[in-house]
Amino acid sequence: MNVDAATRARLVGLFVAEAEETVQALRLSAARVAEGDLGEPLVEFGRVAHGLKGAAAALGYEALARGLHALEALALGLRDAAAADATPRLKRVGAAIDALEEGIARMGSSGGDGVPGDVVARLLALVGIGDVTPPPGATAPEPGAVDAAPARAAAAPRATAEAAERVSVPAADVDEALRLAASLARAAVQLQEALAAGAVADGAAQSVAASAVALEALVASLRLVPADGALSGLDGEAAELGKRLEKRVTLAVAGREVRADRRTLQAARGMIRHLLRNAIDHGIEPPAERTAAGKPPDGRITVSVEAVESTLRVEVADDGAGFDLPALRRELARRTGDAAQVEALSDDVVLQRWAFEGGSTRTTATEISGRGLGLSAVAQLARGAGGAIQVRSVRGLGSAVAFTLPLDVFAVEALVVEAAGRTFGIPLSAVERTVHLAAAGAAVHEGPSGWTIAVDEMILPLCALAAAVGGALPTGRERFAVVVRSDGRQAALSVDEVGTVVGVVPAAVPGVAQPNALVTGLARLGDGTPIALLDPRLLLERARAARSVPRPARPVREDRAPAPARAERPAGRLDVVLAEDSLATREVLRVLLEAQGFRVRLAADGEEALQRVAEAAPDVLVSDVNMPRRDGLSLTRALRARAGTERLPIVLLTSQDDAATRAAGAAAGADAYLVKSQFNAGVLAETLARLGVRPA
Repeated sequence: MNVDAATRARLVGLFVAEAEETVQALRLSAARVAEGDLGEPLVEFGRVAHGLKGAAAALGYEALARGLHALEALALGLRDAAAADATPRLKRVGAAIDALEEGIARMGSSGGDGVPGDVVARLLALVGIGDVTPPPGATAPEPGAVDAAPARAAAAPRATAEAAERVSVPAADVDEALRLAASLARAAVQLQEALAAGAVADGAAQSVAASAVALEALVASLRLVPADGALSGLDGEAAELGKRLEKRVTLAVAGREVRADRRTLQAARGMIRHLLRNAIDHGIEPPAERTAAGKPPDGRITVSVEAVESTLRVEVADDGAGFDLPALRRELARRTGDAAQVEALSDDVVLQRWAFEGGSTRTTATEISGRGLGLSAVAQLARGAGGAIQVRSVRGLGSAVAFTLPLDVFAVEALVVEAAGRTFGIPLSAVERTVHLAAAGAAVHEGPSGWTIAVDEMILPLCALAAAVGGALPTGRERFAVVVRSDGRQAALSVDEVGTVVGVVPAAVPGVAQPNALVTGLARLGDGTPIALLDPRLLLERARAARSVPRPARPVREDRAPAPARAERPAGRLDVVLAEDSLATREVLRVLLEAQGFRVRLAADGEEALQRVAEAAPDVLVSDVNMPRRDGLSLTRALRARAGTERLPIVLLTSQDDAATRAAGAAAGADAYLVKSQFNAGVLAETLARLGVRPA
């Protein structure tokens, strides 16, 4: 691997830390296997051994990688081993773990680049490769080395852990921490004296709280390091592995500047390495095969890292062959014995099951990505840490695996807002824009479902932030609306004041910043004002719930109409009902929509559109406003009052771009409002994406 000495040393240190954890995990799994459990413990043994094997190969420790591959096979062979062979096989596995532990301990204590050769030779002999004779030039084991290994193994991890925990801290940050600590000590003395004298101690108490929170945030921020350290060396690993497999690979890495806590980034690095090896071995095709398929000969892999509030999100995507879904279904059917049930599963469910259950459609295992356990290892690690994993794939075009890990410490830019006398922080990544309500005028409208506001052709629900978070009533003095977006949904939140953007390291508060809590952490501004950082996803859920009120009673005739069945459509294409009375305009819009990939069903007016929707519910209705028999506003109201179409996305088209017409559309219940002169299929696709409507 072509990296500088400093980077190489950092990677070796990460390998030692990972190997120490792996050895303990192997020992625990082996102990459960020895008790007779040949199920999950064996799978776990294979996963962790597979992970360390990849790390060893990436650093050029080829002999060690071969030994770990054979150790994995030795352990997994216990499933089919005869009773007479099981006990000696278990003893060999235990002895191999002892040898591995000794080698890692000696490597860590000496600071060497690689496990000592005599230990590797012993490991290879125990797993059935070679003999116990050390290779030429290897250091012979010292007398008593095997017996003394446990003592060294116990001492070395402590030294390694101590070294791993050392961080470089800017002197200015140390000075600030000392200043805050001194301020906290003085305020604590003042508070103690005031309490002893029976005096009011509000000022001292506030000073203590402010200094304590600021100090905690600063110290927490010192744990944050750039992701570049965890991502360094991946280019070399990809190039080296591609060369071994006779493939040409280009790696792009995004997010090197992201700051997160070191432990999380270290865990993510191992998971990225799993996915990178899988992508090169299983995903990227050889150059000749790619050229024949009309692709560039060089395969492209993208690794992207981002910190989203309290979560680290990593995606590894490639432009290779993608997952062979028919083969995955056949393998799952073989395992379950129920082909019909597997066939009924969606592609997404099949990929998720494959991610967690692991396995391979190959007939032989390799030392690169083994028995299909790499993806499973990532899935299990993510779930075990409280994160998640998502797999996407299109046959012939590539695949992407994204995983998330929770962050104990994170930095975030937040927009400061005030509502009902309280100060909140909304992550800037979720803020689309702010609107001055006085200037919005007729764009703000009260309809049957509550207040709405028209913003950039979108008609959004409008809710007071104070009502969404609870604990206080809106003041009636809201001056601004903040448009917040999360998971493809949008809403506008009215607030009293909008402040500045600040960078904070929120402090977790026991009992408050829990999973699925609206408040993800607390911080303080420079003047000591406390702010509660809000989770955008849960904030939108609260906002929509807070503004939901019963609709007026629907006409009995329409209320009893059965909900229309979903329209049949090819996979990946959205079904659109287009209502437009002008033949020429209707044809132009149809051509535009079909060219963009939509399936279009035409209606000449509102009455015909109702029939089309009743025949089969579309994914979206696009309607002109001014039409004979039934216009777009009447059509919208009718669909909102009909069972099964209350939430059908409705986009109105008109030539009139005025506030009164927009307000009328909002009052009728439309979701978006587009001007014909500005309309094209791309605008509609973007609008639908903002409404959360996407091809399946």
